Amino acid sequence: MVLSELEHHSNIVPWQLLRDRLGFAIRVIPITPDGDLDYAAAERLIDGAVKLVAVTHVSNVLGTHVDIPRMAALAHAVGALLLVDGCQAVPHRPVDVAALGCDFYVWSAHKLYGPTGIGVLWAKADILDAMPPWHGVAR
Repeated sequence: MVLSELEHHSNIVPWQLLRDRLGFAIRVIPITPDGDLDYAAAERLIDGAVKLVAVTHVSNVLGTHVDIPRMAALAHAVGALLLVDGCQAVPHRPVDVAALGCDFYVWSAHKLYGPTGIGVLWAKADILDAMPPWHGVAR
């Protein structure tokens, strides 16, 4: 799995918990001195061993805009999926998930003046169809 130094804790801690439970490695893409994502390092870190790349669309600290189509191309070139944290992007810019090329795009409702504690997971239809339900209630 690959993350970046730009990530909010909400896109770090769950992966660390899952890593501790399942035993996979997390690689971290550094940022450049001017606060951009180091795309040369990303190219080196995203290889055939990587199954998922999870990056922010816009950094909540630096305001850095990540080139998501470029990250999608890097991930897909090695057969990995791309998850994008769109919490900082969705309230401030139009987002066309199909044009971005990501496999998952997530954001939280409270960034759009909605209630705290809920959010949105968008995923490509074939991926959603293949995913078992996480939780269900028998009636």
